[in-house]
Amino acid sequence: MPFLRLLARLPWFIWYALAAVLFGVLRLGGYRRQVALDNLAASFPHLDAPARARLLGEYQTGLVQIAVETIKGLSLTPAQLAQRMVLEGLEELQADLAAGRSVLLATGHCANWEWLLLALSAQLPVPMDALYKPLKSPLAERFFQELRGRFGARLIPAKDVLAHLKPFSESPRVLAMVADQVPASTTHRYWTRFLNQDTAFYLGLDDLARATGAPVYVVFAERLRRGHYRARVQRLARPRDESLAAREISARYVERLEQHLMSHPAQWLWGHRRWKLKKPLYGR
Repeated sequence: MPFLRLLARLPWFIWYALAAVLFGVLRLGGYRRQVALDNLAASFPHLDAPARARLLGEYQTGLVQIAVETIKGLSLTPAQLAQRMVLEGLEELQADLAAGRSVLLATGHCANWEWLLLALSAQLPVPMDALYKPLKSPLAERFFQELRGRFGARLIPAKDVLAHLKPFSESPRVLAMVADQVPASTTHRYWTRFLNQDTAFYLGLDDLARATGAPVYVVFAERLRRGHYRARVQRLARPRDESLAAREISARYVERLEQHLMSHPAQWLWGHRRWKLKKPLYGR
């Protein structure tokens, strides 16, 4: 990726000029525009068409900014990241790590989730593993491997996570995951009402928490202004210290995610085909 690393050193004004061009292409080409509009209409039925159109425009503006910021991430230093992705609420998580406990950390496709991973891996004092789905494009796979691993994060294919739990249990680490993916590759799903619709979520967060007993935290990024974000880490559950109902950790995650999206409705990945799965008649 030498060429992209060189491009990443270009000044910000050039990248955001490119973002403006990309926005025009996105609007003209209609990339997943109808998918995003349908998702917004189903999620916010109380909004009229002009209000949803405004949300769509804000979403598309943010999306192209994330695209150029992601490439720019190849050149950012930890100090620059700390200024542009401010992490709050780390105290309890860091106390767990200092006490020798590994932790699970769940996030979602909110604001700039790529910078969030970079900032966390740069600032946390222990190794970070991040679950992901390998990409079909070798070029894209190489790019994201290099980007996400810049500050030591190790990418683990989600299907291989069980093989990596031994080091997780032996010394303090952070295992991070984007938990709002569509669970299309498994029937082991958690069905619930989310944004006014029947929605399936992976049960991996629940399963890993119960298998390891690790404390579970959640963190979502929010855009403050162009190129500047904030993310607050919050405890979600302590499986060893509380009695949890079946799938309760997943339920808490979904609740926190929905609360975040209601406060920042334009900052999610609305072009994602999130509701392509249909709940079976007797599905759970």
